[in-house]
Amino acid sequence: MARVGRRPRRGEGGFGLLEVIMSLTVLLLVLVASSFLVDTVVKQAAFNRQKVAAAELAEQYLEITSNATLSSLQANVSRDVLLTATPVTVGGVNYSVWSHLEWAGTGNTPSLCTSGNPPQVIRATMTVKWGNGQSMGETSIIDPPYGTVIPGDGFLSIQIYGANAPKAPADTTNLINVIVNVTPQSTGVTTAYNPDQNGCVYLQEPVGKYNVSLASPTGGPSFIDWQELASPSAAAVNVATAGLPAFAPTFHFDESGTVTLSPSAGAPLATGLPVTVSNGGNLQPTGTNTIVAYGANTTVVPLFPYTTAYSVWYGDCTTVAGVTKEQPAAPTTFSLTPQGAATASVAGLNTLAITATRTAGAAFSAAPTATATINDAAAPGDGCPSADKTGGEVYTLAGATPTTVGSTTSYTTKTAIMNQTYTVIVHDPSNNSNTSFAMVMGTTGVTYNATLYAYGTPVPVVVS
Repeated sequence: MARVGRRPRRGEGGFGLLEVIMSLTVLLLVLVASSFLVDTVVKQAAFNRQKVAAAELAEQYLEITSNATLSSLQANVSRDVLLTATPVTVGGVNYSVWSHLEWAGTGNTPSLCTSGNPPQVIRATMTVKWGNGQSMGETSIIDPPYGTVIPGDGFLSIQIYGANAPKAPADTTNLINVIVNVTPQSTGVTTAYNPDQNGCVYLQEPVGKYNVSLASPTGGPSFIDWQELASPSAAAVNVATAGLPAFAPTFHFDESGTVTLSPSAGAPLATGLPVTVSNGGNLQPTGTNTIVAYGANTTVVPLFPYTTAYSVWYGDCTTVAGVTKEQPAAPTTFSLTPQGAATASVAGLNTLAITATRTAGAAFSAAPTATATINDAAAPGDGCPSADKTGGEVYTLAGATPTTVGSTTSYTTKTAIMNQTYTVIVHDPSNNSNTSFAMVMGTTGVTYNATLYAYGTPVPVVVS
């Protein structure tokens, strides 16, 4: 026994401060890890309970739907329908139930748009949504004992192909949210439908004529058709009781890509130049499409994501019968993918330079301005629009800079512009007069008064 007042021997002392701190640290680490584990287990258990509740709701509404009348089923075919106007609350969690019904076939070709057969069953999908973006779905086949054909009705088949036709767009998640508007001409009342994952909308409708149009999903992404239309349409589709219409609407409609356009390096661009693309023989009926209209000055354009490359150039003319107007011999090319982006530094423009002086070397009161108006006597037979012949396309040339030699001051403007026949008009602010000049931008340079000037070499003109 240790006596009172003596120092403790080695091994008789308690825990030191450092040992206590280390023990508490280890204990804290164990408790924190355990709390995370317990929290994860609790959350997973709660989520599992929510999934069970969602599955039970999906099965419940599938059962209700399977006993519905054929007319009520038909009213919801190819549509996303909210079945719970007021959310269903289970265990303190709110659930909403969405229905999507599709006419379907059986066997190896369940898509009726491609099989061409009348419907045999209804494919019903119930999607239950809850919480922060949680969802689950269940699908079942409804085989109505009363049949699938309503006397006096016919069938309307609407097929959507993507860039890889005859396949549907690859992004089926967004495809099934594409809006398909169907309007009976007899009533003018439009109903919106949604395609299935095969890009098919198959409807049983009263006989008559119908108009059909497509639109992008609400909230995006943007879809576009193969003729660069944001909302393609088909009119007067005939629905008869004999079967599918002779003209079943087929759309090439996929998520658009975007191209950003800019001129290749050179002089300032003339204002309002149109831009045209081609893509083999895909664009109808001429093989080209003017994606930026004259005067628009647009630089970012949505386009259909063809699997082949685009060609692009400034202008709205094409080569016809070996006569080239605005389309260059080697236009810029680029490729696009769905929701992809491309850039195109567009070549093919040449520089029109003009140096203006006043009669007898008189001084300008201010810098003159100039415009170039297309004056193509051969349009539209040479691939250019009729407006080119009548002088409908007018371009403002770049601002002029002064040069003084002795007592004479001249102004020079340099502008990147298309090869064409132009009437150039120089406006003199000194006396508010306009002087016009005929100039031809050809394959080798600018011709003025029978003299050929190399591109970029100033053409001397005198204004009065």
